[in-house]
Amino acid sequence: MHTHTHASDGVLNATKLIEYAVKIGLGGLAITDHDTVDSLAEGKKTSKAHKDFWFLPGIEFSTEINNVEVHLLGYGIDETDKALLNLLTKLKESRSLRALKMVNKLVDLGFQIDLEQVEKIAGEGIVGRVHIARAMVNSGGVHSVQDAFEHYLKLGQPAYAPRFKLDPNEVILLIHRLRGVSVLAHPGLMNDDSLIVGLIDAGLMGIEAYYPNHTDEETQRYLRLAHKHQLLVTGGSDFHAPPNTGIRASDIGQCSVPIGPIRQYFDNKQNK
Repeated sequence: MHTHTHASDGVLNATKLIEYAVKIGLGGLAITDHDTVDSLAEGKKTSKAHKDFWFLPGIEFSTEINNVEVHLLGYGIDETDKALLNLLTKLKESRSLRALKMVNKLVDLGFQIDLEQVEKIAGEGIVGRVHIARAMVNSGGVHSVQDAFEHYLKLGQPAYAPRFKLDPNEVILLIHRLRGVSVLAHPGLMNDDSLIVGLIDAGLMGIEAYYPNHTDEETQRYLRLAHKHQLLVTGGSDFHAPPNTGIRASDIGQCSVPIGPIRQYFDNKQNK
């Protein structure tokens, strides 16, 4: 329920991603690219060619509150909504401007890198920090994407640059207006569970309890929270690329949930 294509910071296109999912035996898949819905039409079309394979359209919004980054997944949204598409265009422009600022900082630090290299790596996708990191690796300036983030690109490091961020409460309302289901992605990465109750009060409908980087204790804590507040429990690998690429270690299907209850939940929602 949490995968990325080349439309954001993944490697595979939607067709190859779904074929990969079918090959390893998954019964369904959600594409949740960062701040874009560009792969959803292809995902829907490809999934229809595979009998009994369930495709769930989604998106992952990057938001921020109290200096904490909060990622919200929107499932089953109307990806053709004009207001949504206008917002996503604004976010794309913001990412491009941010990339330019970060590349300029890296050049000042002595890296042999330019925006054209980064855009080439991003291809048709929205330029993001992972594309900058890959360009840094290609230039020989760092050993890995992780090194690039740890020492240069993450918050507090010399090449970091902030960008336009959405408010999570407003995004929850947006997802609901689009007739979608709002889910908090990888809550353990927030390092601040105190924010979750506020998001629930704002209308949050689900929580990604199962995530590769969650400890067993974190998973159990979020399951208890979901039970207490009657939230939908989801899980996903946050897949970006196949193994041995050096890009995100979690392989597709590594962290999944039973398809039956999830599909029934969305079928019931559509029939209301």
